[in-house]
Amino acid sequence: MLLYTDTDSVWCKVFPSTLVRLGQTWFKSIPPATVFDFRQLTSMFVTHFVRNKRMEKTTAELMSIKQGDSESLRDYVGRFNVEAVTIPSLQQEVAVLALMTGLKEGTAFRSYLGRKKLRSLTKVLGKANDFIRGEEFDKAVTTKRPEGDGKEKEKDRREDKYRKDKKPEKSGRREESNSVKKGQEG
Repeated sequence: MLLYTDTDSVWCKVFPSTLVRLGQTWFKSIPPATVFDFRQLTSMFVTHFVRNKRMEKTTAELMSIKQGDSESLRDYVGRFNVEAVTIPSLQQEVAVLALMTGLKEGTAFRSYLGRKKLRSLTKVLGKANDFIRGEEFDKAVTTKRPEGDGKEKEKDRREDKYRKDKKPEKSGRREESNSVKKGQEG
């Protein structure tokens, strides 16, 4: 339109052809003889549809993402990353700080990040993967232990009982030998 004319009346007549569905419905609802120039028409359009515009997310919004009490590191980092990639002008240092403060207190990864000066979210996510592998390895080992632990505990109980049976004999002998020594001295 700008190439062919600079007349407001032409722009106002062509404008509705660029609209679809809701936009056309809105345009048809404008009372006749209420629009006097294209600037007024665009202002009315923007005012009417501004609430439908999606607000651009900012890096600061990542501060609200917190790791749940029973949430794994993998789930938290995944949820955090899904939000982080939707931010067009992501500030790396703020994103790293947001991820750190969102971690559960007392976790190994949070402690690690507190000791390091990582400023790139990519590097932090790489380190997170190392901790996730460790967390999942520990979980896998822990879930396998109860089967073996039951047998080991039973064996330990038998050995403890055997040891308990043997201890009184030794302590009894010591008492006898002490009493014999006392008897010999006295």
